[in-house]
Amino acid sequence: MFVKGQQPIIALVDQILAAKRVNSSADTSAWERQIDEWVYKLYGLTVAEVALVEGR
Repeated sequence: MFVKGQQPIIALVDQILAAKRVNSSADTSAWERQIDEWVYKLYGLTVAEVALVEGR
């Protein structure tokens, strides 16, 4: 079952996996960061909570 808003995240994960299949050391950090930001928004995290999650 999909939750509203999951589709863009799923599409980005598919892109990351495809890039890693072609080159296991491919830099996918920008895409991973985008996913992180979407998840933070999905859960309504504050700036302070994001800093805590990211260990800052």
